[in-house]
Amino acid sequence: MEIPELDYAPTMANAIRRAGARFGSDPYVVTPDAKMTFAEADLASQRVAKEMLVRGIGKGTRIGIHFSYGFDWIIAFFAATRIGAVCLPMSTAYRPAELRKSVVHGDVDTLIIPEHLFGEDHRRFVEAAFPSLSDAKSPELYLDEAPFLRSVWVAGEADEPWADSIALDVKADSIAAARIDDSFLEAIEAQVAPGDWLMVVHTSGTTGDPKGVIHSHGSFVRHSEHLSMFNGVTQETTQFSGLPWFWIGGVVLSVGQGLVRGFKVLCLEKFDNEAALDLIIEEQPWVIGMWGQLGQRFAQYVESTGRDVSGVPGLARPDGPVDPGLVHNSLGQTESMGPHTSAGPEAGRDLPEELRGSFGLPVPYIEHRIIDSETGDDLAPGVEGELIVRGYSISQGLYKLERHEALDDEGWLHTGDRAYFKGGYLFFKGRFTEMIKTLGSNVAPREVELILEDVPEVGLAVVMGVRLGRRSFDLTRALARATVAGAVAAVWILWTWLVLEARHGEGDAPTWGLLSSAALGTAALTLILGGLFVKLPGAGALLGRRILR
Repeated sequence: MEIPELDYAPTMANAIRRAGARFGSDPYVVTPDAKMTFAEADLASQRVAKEMLVRGIGKGTRIGIHFSYGFDWIIAFFAATRIGAVCLPMSTAYRPAELRKSVVHGDVDTLIIPEHLFGEDHRRFVEAAFPSLSDAKSPELYLDEAPFLRSVWVAGEADEPWADSIALDVKADSIAAARIDDSFLEAIEAQVAPGDWLMVVHTSGTTGDPKGVIHSHGSFVRHSEHLSMFNGVTQETTQFSGLPWFWIGGVVLSVGQGLVRGFKVLCLEKFDNEAALDLIIEEQPWVIGMWGQLGQRFAQYVESTGRDVSGVPGLARPDGPVDPGLVHNSLGQTESMGPHTSAGPEAGRDLPEELRGSFGLPVPYIEHRIIDSETGDDLAPGVEGELIVRGYSISQGLYKLERHEALDDEGWLHTGDRAYFKGGYLFFKGRFTEMIKTLGSNVAPREVELILEDVPEVGLAVVMGVRLGRRSFDLTRALARATVAGAVAAVWILWTWLVLEARHGEGDAPTWGLLSSAALGTAALTLILGGLFVKLPGAGALLGRRILR
């Protein structure tokens, strides 16, 4: 396998120390209230790493971190990984039961949490996730519902008998850390190898069960370096990070690339349009990193304020609005360490109409093939099939699953993406697992979404399936029955949905007509199995699909 070569061994300890030496007093993470430099991130994580060693954390120990964007996340992540512990970033969108499920699935030994998260006492949240904590008499835990969990550390006050306190402040002192000298920490770090596990990123599986994707030090550091060079990222590429750091997009494109390239990463604990715009205008980032639906809402907000953003490279549009279909997108997923195709040297290029919808060029050193999903045969350029990828950035496997359950015998990752290559560019057409069968025809949701998004009044189209027992079924009830409140990661405000019906004429392709509308209050939507519906703009929160899963 060909790999991009670096001039240092790609481990987190080396990357962190290198950034501290190269970029020193330059700001790394910037919030509205404070800045943390590269040197501060290095030194603070050294101190916390020493304290972890004193407390018995070592190579391979599973460390869960449950923080939002900010200094605490960086320091905890850096401290754990530089000494060879395996970090499991936990989603801040989790509800208590989901946190418990991921902690149990990931065999977490130590869970590190903030005292408060989004203004709420996070200790109460953790008690709801692990009810038997109320019976714990000491910080040494033996819980039936989480048998491998031994400790919960609170970054702040820890008055509860089940909790220990740890200081993650940039300039905090630690009596425990003073017991470990610098040479011993360096000796520990030297035993961490590029092939060692770095992190397990949990994402939803196709069955709804947690899917823990394992990545090594080498793949993370190498991909952060190589992808940023391919895309022309430099120290001047200040980025506003609206990509969650507990998912692969944020941890690679923001945390990783910022670390190795030395650029500023701007963030908020909790996204707010006004606060984000204030920070963006002040710091003038080149990149606004947000998922599609969040980015669309934010762009609409910026326009509505009338504020002058001409000095912000990431927002200024000197030649007028950009047609998103005529700039390269990128494609990736958790198992591929984020993007495996990207604009690369063609970033900023205005594409000709024949390349509309391009998902960019293959990232060098990552192999791509388009195959027939049933026979495995390679397909010719321009023929749509399943995309499979192989290379240095592909995951080590899936947690608690055997290798053959994640990769094929030759090391190829079968993405499940429907795609084709044309002229060397990738075109993504949807997911094989998302196909909707209606009256005998297979319909790709993305194809319908693209048609709907061509309508000027449609800001973002989201197409899903709703199984109908009979064609006249009341879709309002179908949506309501598919709604499961209180058991999912996020609560969406769903107001008015326009429901479209597939109407078949003499040809094979369905046409789409308005069937009915459904008005819902606050609901947590987990599963929609059949019919097609789309959310129009200006009606509450948007529910969308991610291209980077």
